[in-house]
Amino acid sequence: MLVAAGAVLALSGVLAVGLASGTTPVSGGTLRVIDPMDIVSLDPALNMGDFAWALEDATCATLMIFRDEPAPEGDTVQPEAAAGPPEISRDGRTYIFQVRPGLRFSDGSPLTAGNFARALGRVLDPVMRSPGAYLFSDILHVSASGLRLRIVLRAPSGDLATRLALPLACPLPLGFPVDPAGVPLMVGSGPYYVASHVPDSLLVVKRNPYYTGSRPHRLDGLTVTVGGDVNSDVTAVEDGRADMLMGPIPSELRAPLARRYGVDKSQFLRVAGRAGTAALVFNTSSPLFRDNTALRQAVNFALDRAEIVRSTPSGPLSNTPTDQISSSWIPGWRGYHLYPLTGPDLARARSLAQGNLRAGAAVLYTTPMFADIAQVVVSNLAAIGLAVQVDVLATSALDAKAGAPGEPYDMVLTDFPLDYPDPADSLVRYLGGENARKPAGNSNFAYFDEPVYNERMAAADRLSGDARLEAFSELDADIMRNEAPWAPLFEESKWLFISSRVGCFQLHPVFRFDLATLCVH
Repeated sequence: MLVAAGAVLALSGVLAVGLASGTTPVSGGTLRVIDPMDIVSLDPALNMGDFAWALEDATCATLMIFRDEPAPEGDTVQPEAAAGPPEISRDGRTYIFQVRPGLRFSDGSPLTAGNFARALGRVLDPVMRSPGAYLFSDILHVSASGLRLRIVLRAPSGDLATRLALPLACPLPLGFPVDPAGVPLMVGSGPYYVASHVPDSLLVVKRNPYYTGSRPHRLDGLTVTVGGDVNSDVTAVEDGRADMLMGPIPSELRAPLARRYGVDKSQFLRVAGRAGTAALVFNTSSPLFRDNTALRQAVNFALDRAEIVRSTPSGPLSNTPTDQISSSWIPGWRGYHLYPLTGPDLARARSLAQGNLRAGAAVLYTTPMFADIAQVVVSNLAAIGLAVQVDVLATSALDAKAGAPGEPYDMVLTDFPLDYPDPADSLVRYLGGENARKPAGNSNFAYFDEPVYNERMAAADRLSGDARLEAFSELDADIMRNEAPWAPLFEESKWLFISSRVGCFQLHPVFRFDLATLCVH
């Protein structure tokens, strides 16, 4: 649905801005994007940035694409290049996709199952060092014959079709080389293709003349001009010299933009989703928190999440307090209200902490971005008798240290981003036992490895549709209620600033916005 210019429709996370209902969208024209920084790479295996994924979504016909909102049966994706839903073996480990006949790349070459096999094989090739390889690490074997693609998994997983809607699975020409430096993909299989790229200067995208899919492609194309700083780029959008600002909008600019344009009304738009959740994570293998659920619960009751949000640079405008591991962005999310969001419950916290403080001291690792929040945590936990030492580390150093078993920390304060809208991307990725047993590079900083919950995660991961979402939702609540390996703090948002010339605008459930739906007037 499209709505009147200057008005916004928000339904199940979908937000549309554009023309009056019943009005035929304008076709043609060029969207002018401005960005202080160039895109990191045009290689689908290497770039996982927000704009890169939005661009690749518009230029790729993946097997499946994300729905604007989940179907009644809980499905978050629908076929795009696939002729229909996959055929799944009885044991849940083998998926067979049939590729729609007659598909072509923007250069006219045919698109077959082999192009998807090439994409997956390349992401998984260790030589590529793809940052998204972990998203497909459960794939054991991929084979293609004509229009038939066969994928065999190491264990059943009900979210493979969702992951195959990510740009990492963008089909590639059969001879596309393996090169860890990255190879620009200059042919498209989706509504658009990248026509040219001058690094640190200009990117040009044009309509794919061979696209026959169901997605709209109203624009003739778009240009991305690289340069300037965020202040001058904001001015360019306000003056009508650009239509969309890419890159992060600093906190000091958000409040003035919100005052001038409102939030989610026409031009200044808040985007939830992949930004993820900030949390205080307990090292359940440390002497302080091992077999000490009561103290972990005590910390959850002692934290003043409202004050913590106020202490962030962007404050309540961008961040929403939460006490759950899974993000409300994920379909099937339910709020259980297990811990206080508006202020601490010190009586409950002190009661739980009594007799469980052990040495009464904790080591907290955090990053410069969370240093101010860490001081609020220090104050909050002093109220229950826990003295906290804060070690501020670079993000890469924190990830390396916390990812190594035996590192002497008690808590980690950082954010935990998400890549796709499925509860496994938070619960299994950040709390699954298999992600706490590697010699290095673990994503389970809590070192939470409980057989009962590992089995429940595996059982939930085998499901699909509403049953999957319900099982993971209950698992989230049970883990936080009974084990509390995390103290979730707040959900983060990102921002977009667009010009009044942009119509037919729709926020995308994963990629922030949908380039294929846009029009200009």
